[in-house]
Amino acid sequence: MQKSFRSELLAPAGDLEKAMIALDYGADAVFVGAKSYSLRARASNFELEQIKTLIDYAHSLNKKVYLVTNVICHTPLLRAWPNFIEQVVVLKPDGFICADPFIITYLKKHYPQAEIHISTQQSICNSKAAKFFKRNGATRVVLSRELTMEELALFTKNNNKLIEVEIFIHGAVCISYSGRCMMSNNFSLRDANVGGCAHACRWKYDILDDKFTNTPSKFTMSAKDMIQITNITKLMDLEIDSFKIEGRMKSVHYIATVVNAYKKAMDAYYRNEVFDLEALKKELQQAMNRMADVAWLDGAPNEQLMLYHDKQELVSQRFAFIIEEVLENNVYKITSKNNFKKDELFEVIGPKHEHFYSSIKSIYDLTKQVYIDQVITPNRLYLIEFNDSSVPLQIKDMARIVEQDECS
Repeated sequence: MQKSFRSELLAPAGDLEKAMIALDYGADAVFVGAKSYSLRARASNFELEQIKTLIDYAHSLNKKVYLVTNVICHTPLLRAWPNFIEQVVVLKPDGFICADPFIITYLKKHYPQAEIHISTQQSICNSKAAKFFKRNGATRVVLSRELTMEELALFTKNNNKLIEVEIFIHGAVCISYSGRCMMSNNFSLRDANVGGCAHACRWKYDILDDKFTNTPSKFTMSAKDMIQITNITKLMDLEIDSFKIEGRMKSVHYIATVVNAYKKAMDAYYRNEVFDLEALKKELQQAMNRMADVAWLDGAPNEQLMLYHDKQELVSQRFAFIIEEVLENNVYKITSKNNFKKDELFEVIGPKHEHFYSSIKSIYDLTKQVYIDQVITPNRLYLIEFNDSSVPLQIKDMARIVEQDECS
């Protein structure tokens, strides 16, 4: 018998392309920021016209769009808010992710029909805090990342479906209570609570005791990223309403890969099937650029979950290209993303087919007059023809270079 309860898979999107890819690759909803009032100043963020385009697209798929308005408002931001929200509400987003009490109470008073989701900025760790926000107009709470599995189970039991619950399952972990760090403000004059975090915790430091350096290598305060694919079945047993992936500033490849992997695990759970955990872990590693672990879920993290002296970046240039247009005779127009060669083996991923492997028969420019053996310029349009034509590929499918050790 299939499971009746369905959890939402919620994906990040820093621009319109990423949002549509997230929805196409399996997300039930996306969260996006407008040009103001969103805690990601360096993300692309959306103009109002783009928000409308996205909402119309999502609703045509029976999916949702949540608008991030989780900035902590300094007084100058208050004046522009009424005009901003008036323009946004008519676009009919499915909810607003909020942190500042001013924004929460304003929405409740002037737009009582609006869905209000309390941001992880509020560090909600217990059901009584959730009930407080319920009394003040909230329809959902995004729980603090700093909770264990035992605490989550107790929370859902005590909450008893009174208010919707959302948790993070994948992405970066803040060294402070999520978003409440002042290091960026003090070290670089960039305010983390208005979207300007400089990630000072990831900088490399020397630790000095009087006149002597006590560390064999540079020291950072950064935590490993979060990955909960090993715990997804236990989390789904708790009937949590929404599972959130972090990363509005991540690439289209990251979003497609991570969304698709968790979607496969969740769909298998609904069908009472056992999914291939090792295969999904390997798949998620294709998109990671930092070391990852389960964060707080197994208990308060120890030094094994920190990146005190470890290399933080796991640089990968395996994402080769994305398909932009399907032409005839097994020819595709693509946008290059990294260097690649014609004689390499490629793994093509897409939302409507299993992973597909093929080498490339031909690469040429858009005139089809100049043949190319190696692409060395990213973000350029090319035409390619695969050797294997057995799987009809589609727009937004993506190709990765298969490394030699994976072929053996």
